[in-house]
Amino acid sequence: MSGTPPFENDGNAVASRTAVGRRKLTALHARYSEHTLTTPIQFVAFWSAVTLPFLYVPLLINGLAGAELTAFLSLLACHIVALFAGHSYRQE
Repeated sequence: MSGTPPFENDGNAVASRTAVGRRKLTALHARYSEHTLTTPIQFVAFWSAVTLPFLYVPLLINGLAGAELTAFLSLLACHIVALFAGHSYRQE
């Protein structure tokens, strides 16, 4: 026994470790890129979902006829999208 681990002289083991390291680095980069893009979107969606219900009140007080009904349904659709887009904000 020479005292050196047997894998040091094995070219396949070194190539394998390099490939694993490269895959980990690529996965980390993809995760970072995804995180930097989704966090602002989730932030805006979350806080939109929190604040949009306050806009329902004036529409409901004035009644839902004609243009108010269209505005209410559009607001409701935006609220649903904001709920889905912002539901995982700050859950890491």
